[in-house]
Amino acid sequence: MEEVKKPLLTPRQIGMAAAFGGAALAIVLAGITFPIPGTVVVTDPREPFTTIGSALTGPIGGLVIGFLAGIAEPGIPLASLLAHIVGCVYMGFAYKKLVYTRLGPLWMKLVGWAILVLIYYFVVVVPLFVVGIWIFYPAETGGEAFLTLLGVLEAGAVPETVLTTIFTTIIMAIIPERFRRPVW
Repeated sequence: MEEVKKPLLTPRQIGMAAAFGGAALAIVLAGITFPIPGTVVVTDPREPFTTIGSALTGPIGGLVIGFLAGIAEPGIPLASLLAHIVGCVYMGFAYKKLVYTRLGPLWMKLVGWAILVLIYYFVVVVPLFVVGIWIFYPAETGGEAFLTLLGVLEAGAVPETVLTTIFTTIIMAIIPERFRRPVW
């Protein structure tokens, strides 16, 4: 008896990744931004779409979402692509493998989710964004040392991180279980 191979991306994953990634891209293209004080960098509200979408569609869906979320970043797309693609792949893997399948009650899943979002920002996306700026756009560093720039951007990302963590945790709490279940 032959084993049926599961496709890399199901039609549902493709549709969800396109929808979540498209929403993130639309925010970037619309120019909805907020300055990070003390830097020349701005932020925007795309991350609820990248985090939830990637968590639900898995690493391959996260790759699509990360690409769409980062490709249109004004002036520094390669830094944004690096940060968002790796961040979204991380969320796609970590949600299913570390939170959804391992933590039982909803309250534990929500605590796990909040921790994943904090890691997404402070360990993955912001540091890789700074790495991307240093590698691809050294003139954009403003002469700041790497750790100084990382510290400024990490501090500047705190309000967005807190709001995104609270907002997405509320979303994950109120949507029915079948919509919290990863589709990969």
